[in-house]
Amino acid sequence: MPTATPVGRHGKTVELAEAGQYQEALDAIERHLDESPDDTEALNDAAVLLHCLDRSDMAVEYLVRARQLSPDNPEIIWNLVEAHLAEAEADQARPLFDLMDKAGILNIDVLNRAADIFLNQGNLAAASEMLEWSLRIEPKQEILKPMIEVIRHKMAEGPGQSGR
Repeated sequence: MPTATPVGRHGKTVELAEAGQYQEALDAIERHLDESPDDTEALNDAAVLLHCLDRSDMAVEYLVRARQLSPDNPEIIWNLVEAHLAEAEADQARPLFDLMDKAGILNIDVLNRAADIFLNQGNLAAASEMLEWSLRIEPKQEILKPMIEVIRHKMAEGPGQSGR
């Protein structure tokens, strides 16, 4: 996620987060959200804290809610993608890549990490798509070309044919 600590007007929350006291900061933001449940900044900040606490599954819930309130906010979209990738949910992150691209924030790191997740899940077509997209953004990634060729070859072999 782009920021390691939340920003905004949540009292001592920023100080707590900057001191590495993520749970205490999260508790403070959740108290704020009890009173202001539609505060997209606080929802986003709570998600960042949850991500820092290795609870990206819960971060996704906060970010989905924040995105419902502010669907085009690039920071929320970015953080939602990061949370999905942290949970190995590249299939959930993939639809957001077009929005990231339109906002000018899509980068090769995100695409390459998504490709890795898809590869680990055996989704060769999606992995190839991510690597090809990454290569279009940054053509100097020479390492990707042979990787894409290997993936295409395995796709052509079909299921159960690799290793023969």
